[in-house]
Amino acid sequence: MPIQSLLLDAAEGHFARRGVLATRLADIRHEAGVSVGAVYHHFPNKEVLYLQVWLRALADYQDGFRAALSECADARSGVEGAVVRHLQWVSGNPQRATILAAPRPPGVDERADSTNAAFFRDVTHWWRVHEHYGTVRRFDFDVLYALWLGPAQEYSRQWLAGAMTTDPTAVAPELARAAWNSLRNQE
Repeated sequence: MPIQSLLLDAAEGHFARRGVLATRLADIRHEAGVSVGAVYHHFPNKEVLYLQVWLRALADYQDGFRAALSECADARSGVEGAVVRHLQWVSGNPQRATILAAPRPPGVDERADSTNAAFFRDVTHWWRVHEHYGTVRRFDFDVLYALWLGPAQEYSRQWLAGAMTTDPTAVAPELARAAWNSLRNQE
């Protein structure tokens, strides 16, 4: 496995378990089994390493969300499928989900902003097509986002923190139905 991947994997675990501030580069280096020079060759400091871990988690999540929308046959299956995929991803990737649930890294670079812009543009385009045909209601994106994924994200945060014990995949069907019922055009 390439050294950069070893470092990212080790860092992901440490950042998810201990947080960025409590994680030391020495711990990551030791777990990855690489030299001090190897760490600094790939990542000049802990902030850059954390940013790369965060970007990797973000890309993984967004790829799955896009896939859920592309696999749908209609608006309902897309809305519900995206909620289910969100909760499956959290359950299957608790370390990455913990990293994304934490505050954004300081100094998020242009790549993250452009990645997010492209993602939100794709999702908004998908939504507007279904809105045009009258299947879903018109919302500003902020409200749409809150109604679509807010309950699933809150459940995910609580589960990751240990406050909820039922796996997110078990509650996915109910949260998916709730999202659909709040977003569908009921006229």
